[in-house]
Amino acid sequence: MGRTIASITQTWQQEEAALKRFQRALRKEDQLLLDELLVLSRLHLAEASYASNLYPLDMYLIAILLEVYKQLKSLQKEITPEGADPSIKLDSGKEARFLTLLNETLAVLASEPPPAVELLEEAAEPRASAAYTAFEEAP
Repeated sequence: MGRTIASITQTWQQEEAALKRFQRALRKEDQLLLDELLVLSRLHLAEASYASNLYPLDMYLIAILLEVYKQLKSLQKEITPEGADPSIKLDSGKEARFLTLLNETLAVLASEPPPAVELLEEAAEPRASAAYTAFEEAP
């Protein structure tokens, strides 16, 4: 008996063939980079076969991102000092910047009096309320 659904390898080969015209239009150095990314996607073909609910290109992009992220994390471990947690080092800068901006905003708001709010006659009238029907009750 034959298969009714193409295997993940066959699907990948079809996607690669579809990318050939795009690849030829790229500069030579970009063509080489695209080849490297496609090799990275091949590393997770077996796992991609379990994600049949995704489009094939989505699976390959996720596989590529996973491999690139692994490379990033390994490089990050190389440049961080011994005993330091790299996630704390990266997040602490963002957190400090956020707290600084928050403090500056609060200081500006505290120093200025609140703006006067004028009620328009139209806004003073009660609005007609919108009624929503639950999805279960809809025809």
